[in-house]
Amino acid sequence: MTGCDTLLMVGTSFPYSEFLPEEGKARGVQIDIDGRMLGLRYPTEVNLVGDSAATLRALLPHLERKQDRSWREQVEQQMADWWRVIEERAMNEANPINPQRVFWELSPRLPNDCILTSDSGSAANWFARDLRLRRGMMASLSGNLATMGCGVPYAIAAKFAYPDRVAIALVGDGAMQMNGLAELVTVAKYWRRWTDPRLVVLVLNNRDPGHLGAAGDGGQSEVRGVAGHPRPALRSLRRDDRPEGHPRRDPGRDRPGLGGGARRRPTRRPRRRHRPRGAAAAAAHHLRGGEEVRPGRRQGRSGAAGDERAR
Repeated sequence: MTGCDTLLMVGTSFPYSEFLPEEGKARGVQIDIDGRMLGLRYPTEVNLVGDSAATLRALLPHLERKQDRSWREQVEQQMADWWRVIEERAMNEANPINPQRVFWELSPRLPNDCILTSDSGSAANWFARDLRLRRGMMASLSGNLATMGCGVPYAIAAKFAYPDRVAIALVGDGAMQMNGLAELVTVAKYWRRWTDPRLVVLVLNNRDPGHLGAAGDGGQSEVRGVAGHPRPALRSLRRDDRPEGHPRRDPGRDRPGLGGGARRRPTRRPRRRHRPRGAAAAAAHHLRGGEEVRPGRRQGRSGAAGDERAR
């Protein structure tokens, strides 16, 4: 962007002004549905308020294709070089695992119609660098700086908006502990209502607040762990009606299974009927997504509440 002569900003509040052209070096055009965002990050000459897709379609007939393609070809070559650098970084060995390798191996295995979400932190770095979005995919990332805890809720929102598509949340262990674990209760309650019940959560569990410790330098500096940082109880999420958990330590060896959860369309599991034992058991049954049971009443064999009160 620093070498462009015209900067077109579409539906973005891009906060990293150091990557934008110097003021006066490029002409600015901005499109946003919220007029308050226009000219916020860069002095724009043409400010257009409206839906991005409709506005772009209206602008297309006014564009003139330049015969000199040298600048575009230069950018394309730089991007090809950059992808080679990213692949080399992803192939570096690490103990126990190189997170960039996880995202690199995941990218070609993603379904064409998947919806991706990511949280703030180092997961956002690898999301932006190592994944190649293809036509038909959708992706959401927090648009504001360091707003942790959005990855899993975004994925749940995607399932309600598009219940027939698989949603994949890419989060760190800090964000997962912040609210991701609690949001799995929401998933357990509603997943049977979705046409496609798949919602995959990939957790980078390094027991360290990586990006915060690196002071936002993209993970290039040494990150020192915080004493007493707890390890998420992720292995306990594999029983009963709770989501399945699959730890991965070697992306090379685990290649077939890395994207398997996103590609497979699982058979819908039947509801299991439980006999509640008191109000606490009835409430737990309700949270697991089963049929609502009134506390203080016993389930009959048919599953309907009987007239006899539970002792």
